[in-house]
Amino acid sequence: MASWKKILYISWGIIFFHNAGLGMLLPFLPLYVKELGVVGLKAQSAWSGILFGVTYFFSGLLAPFWGTMGDTYGRKPLILRTTLGISLIALLMSLATNVYHLLALRILHGACGAMIPAFTALVSRALPEDKTGQGLGTMQTAIFAGNIMGPFIGGLLADLIGYRNVLLVISFLTLTAGALTSLFLHEPPRDRAKTRTTVVHNIKLVLASPSLKLVAMTMFTIQLALYIVQPILPLFIVSLHGKGNSATMVGLVFAITGFSTLLFAPYWGKMGDKKGHKKILAQSLLFAGIAYFPQALVSSAYQLLPLRALMGFFVAGIMPSTQSMIVKNTSDSQRGGVLGITHSVNLCGQAIAPLIGGFIGALFGFRTAIIATSILLIAVSCLFRKLIKVADNRVDDFR
Repeated sequence: MASWKKILYISWGIIFFHNAGLGMLLPFLPLYVKELGVVGLKAQSAWSGILFGVTYFFSGLLAPFWGTMGDTYGRKPLILRTTLGISLIALLMSLATNVYHLLALRILHGACGAMIPAFTALVSRALPEDKTGQGLGTMQTAIFAGNIMGPFIGGLLADLIGYRNVLLVISFLTLTAGALTSLFLHEPPRDRAKTRTTVVHNIKLVLASPSLKLVAMTMFTIQLALYIVQPILPLFIVSLHGKGNSATMVGLVFAITGFSTLLFAPYWGKMGDKKGHKKILAQSLLFAGIAYFPQALVSSAYQLLPLRALMGFFVAGIMPSTQSMIVKNTSDSQRGGVLGITHSVNLCGQAIAPLIGGFIGALFGFRTAIIATSILLIAVSCLFRKLIKVADNRVDDFR
């Protein structure tokens, strides 16, 4: 087996363990808040939102810093620090006695972030030039698989062994990811004199590069579009499906999108290597937007299933394309820092979008929010096609 394939497959398993472990917390975090003494549905809802949001905020805030540290001192040490830190934090969460303890630990959890940018930088260094999209597409499947399986397993275990014991399982899985990294992933030593850089320097690099600036702006808008419907989609499904087994139907609609994306991400990555990642990104955005529109016209939740699967097929082409373009337009010595910046941009889009979606849904209805997402994705595709021509004229190697 080629060495790059070995690194890729080992990384896939580690990322899956890590993301599945973290995803296990999602189904019962609001219920754990109640167990910690928060009384009243409104208070529980508010605290759940705070505890979810604060982790993403600090993760996005510090991702550029950790990415830069990885470039200077090595990506493997950064991954080991992250897995060990999150494992310890999950252990301490199982011992929390009030919601303020949990809040402090969720802040620390966010501060320990930057696993995915570090892995992307580490794996991309080992990939052959003509396998970048395929390799990064395969990496995306590990993220999606963990995100899909984690909440499912976490929900089952929470009923079987209790919330605190699930946190112990999360701690073990994250520690396992770190142990696998330590044993099986090897990174060549880095020349710190050549790789030393700063967050400010990396931000200036992104802002000065038409190519990277365009990709960052596109990524923000993509996340904005894709996450607008997140807070209102479950309510839309319930309104279509009625009261009987509504939760199951909500889970099924979300799961089919995830599985479709999981299956086709490597395919789109491989197509990007052959035809060009900017072309695949523009096409994926356009057809994802088109696939969104008929979702606003359905009269049954079952009609959403094939449409969400189709949407997942096209969404699968987005992340491998953007990641590949970043990799191809950065040197290895700055790649982790730039990926950290774009990771922050992604999280900003994910944080803002639900607020916009909830506002649109409340004022104009669920279907209008879905149509707005469709229009936004199509508009981003058209704008990307136009601006990419300008970037191509300035930077010959932008692919």
